[in-house]
Amino acid sequence: MMTKKIISILFAIILVLGISTAAFAASEDVEFDTMVIDIPDILTDEEEKEFDSRAWEMTQKYGCAVYIMITDTLEGYEAWEYNETLHSELSLGYGEEKSAVILLLSMEERKYDIMAHGYGNTAFTDYGKDVMAERFLDDFAIDDWYWGFNDYLNTCDEFLEMAANGEPFDVSSNEGGSNILGVIIIVLISCLVAFGVCLVFKAQMKTARIATEAHDYQKELDLTNQYDRFSHRDIQRVYNPPEEDNDGGTTVNSNGSSHKSGGF
Repeated sequence: MMTKKIISILFAIILVLGISTAAFAASEDVEFDTMVIDIPDILTDEEEKEFDSRAWEMTQKYGCAVYIMITDTLEGYEAWEYNETLHSELSLGYGEEKSAVILLLSMEERKYDIMAHGYGNTAFTDYGKDVMAERFLDDFAIDDWYWGFNDYLNTCDEFLEMAANGEPFDVSSNEGGSNILGVIIIVLISCLVAFGVCLVFKAQMKTARIATEAHDYQKELDLTNQYDRFSHRDIQRVYNPPEEDNDGGTTVNSNGSSHKSGGF
């Protein structure tokens, strides 16, 4: 159950920014209002307009509303709870399924949540949301808000395009292929380094000669007694956790949403 404070914040968002719940429903015949809510004003007006336009263009093209939500505080709620509250109370989303992807940032707690709903659950899989977060978190970590949201929108466009073509981004997508290529490159570099070391050793061996005299093999050490004493043994045990099965797909909760949350 929401507190009165959260309800008042939601209504304040609607009144201050002039957002109607009908506009957020984003049906096909509705006019563009805004896809970006920036309460702490971390974006310039020009940046906000740019992101608005790009998000709205994707919303119309793919039938999945793309949002950026920036708030001062979560008021004690978890980021995913706050995100679901916004989606529900502001009637966000496209069409009857309220299809959407929402990136929520809270500046006080420095927490984020990526929420998908409706068709968004198809386009933004669990693995896809993980990859998306990796792409923008390095920017947010240094308070580079423009490039962080730019990476988010670029990734939204990429994943929605793939889903529209019938191949949503997931564990079996091209991201895995790039990892294989990386492994191949690392192996080749290692082989080249090893080959270089061998050449150096070979060059050093040019001064070596075959011993022809018996005294060349004479050792300086003369042992009179020799024995082995077993004193102790070292046993090193390494825990190898079982590998988790990751067959891809999207984990959807009882409200019909999926999430990826964390800090920045």
